[in-house]
Amino acid sequence: MTKQERVAIGQRLRQQRNRLGLTREQFAELADIGAGYYGQIEVGTSQMSIDTLIKVARTSRLSMEYILSGEESGETDLGSLETILRGCTPRELRLAEKVLQLFLLRGD
Repeated sequence: MTKQERVAIGQRLRQQRNRLGLTREQFAELADIGAGYYGQIEVGTSQMSIDTLIKVARTSRLSMEYILSGEESGETDLGSLETILRGCTPRELRLAEKVLQLFLLRGD
């Protein structure tokens, strides 16, 4: 992987981390990786192992494909939605279902 590719990966991760309103330290803690190591990933001076990529993808709610290439496949990936919902309480799940139904204009 080239330095330019590592920097681009770091930029995508930084943008998403900022969208999520997290500091580097908060993100690293949620991903269960060292804050210094995560900072190196964001600036492109360090590469990730597959295990770290999986942790970062789950925490950032981005697909691994997008993190690595900046592109999404044409297929719908429900993994990020599943990751979000997995962390919800039963009450939050009920509310999320209602919001989704309203969004899709369904009354089921």
